[in-house]
Amino acid sequence: MIVDCGQYTADQMYFLLIQLVIPRPVAWVLSDNGNGTHNLAPFSFFNAITANPPILMISVGWKDDKLHKDTWVNIGERSHFVVHIPRGGQVHDVSNSSSVLPHGVSEIETFGIATESPEGWPLPRVTGAAVAFCCEKYAIYEIGRDPQGLILGKINRIWIDEEAVSRSNNRIVIDPAKIDPLARLGGNHYALLGEILTVKRPDKP
Repeated sequence: MIVDCGQYTADQMYFLLIQLVIPRPVAWVLSDNGNGTHNLAPFSFFNAITANPPILMISVGWKDDKLHKDTWVNIGERSHFVVHIPRGGQVHDVSNSSSVLPHGVSEIETFGIATESPEGWPLPRVTGAAVAFCCEKYAIYEIGRDPQGLILGKINRIWIDEEAVSRSNNRIVIDPAKIDPLARLGGNHYALLGEILTVKRPDKP
């Protein structure tokens, strides 16, 4: 089957892409609502893009035809945010937090999601997630015809569950099974890590 992308609507292309670009890591993003509460929402158009400085990106759409999603608004206005890698056991909280709520209404309070304060950062992190990237806005670009908000976050601190961490040759080594990352597929489908394959390149010992 050959798909001529120009013959499909934006909604049709979105539905196709999220089924084909799989699995995708989930960025579970906590941001400041500006009223003493916090927004929490998942995004799977997400990845790390540079190491110097360390920067990650998330792509955020619109709440409706007139309003940006709360994450976009909050980061644009208040800069700090926390990106979590949720565990498989948090799938229902992740799904619930994708619900559309009025701006300023906290998913954390609405769905009873526990948080705690990481040392040295103004925003809390979600309890139970194995990784939390403490970020500040680096840049926001509007991209595409809709357009999407391409949010770049400079990573200032990273909280990692100690059980997943070891050290070798002055490097931090992560046990992916201990991270237990939740992955996004299309529609209502998610995935777990599954079998881990270890493959060495022939040009490296």
